[in-house]
Amino acid sequence: MVISYRVPAEPSTVRVKIWRMLKSIGALYIQQSVCILPLTMETQKTAVQLQSLVNDNHGEVQSLQVEQFESSTEAQLIALFSEQRAVEYQEFLNGCSTFKQEIQTETELGKFTFHEVEENEAELVRLKRWYRKIWKRDFFQSEHARISQTELEECEIALSNFTQRVYQAEGHTEGELV
Repeated sequence: MVISYRVPAEPSTVRVKIWRMLKSIGALYIQQSVCILPLTMETQKTAVQLQSLVNDNHGEVQSLQVEQFESSTEAQLIALFSEQRAVEYQEFLNGCSTFKQEIQTETELGKFTFHEVEENEAELVRLKRWYRKIWKRDFFQSEHARISQTELEECEIALSNFTQRVYQAEGHTEGELV
């Protein structure tokens, strides 16, 4: 699907909202205000929402469903989509590394408290949500998805081990009412 839009310069919040909407579903910008997306139920739904938003703000939008690209163009587009996801997955992997380093530091400092467990649980939830968002827009199943999934599982294991150490330090068994 190719989407092209034009909206008035002011208010700029409309352009930002459109940009965020399209980026959140993995749009690949090929020119200013022209992007491309694989044709899925979600991209079609977003195209309808975008149409309403643009029309409500006195703009223009065209949504084109493309049956097939020239094979070299298709290969280029897939490579560009994959590059976008690679950047996102690398940022995610950095987040996982920071998470595991934080747990290691807390372990080395002996900060075995329930407060630390709660903080780390919240961070793990954030990492899981982040991974799902990237994975959802990974239309062409990047090799980075598998690596990122493995890293996320390692974060879960690190937190589980840390949580067990906290329960031991507090003289409880995990799951026991405190």
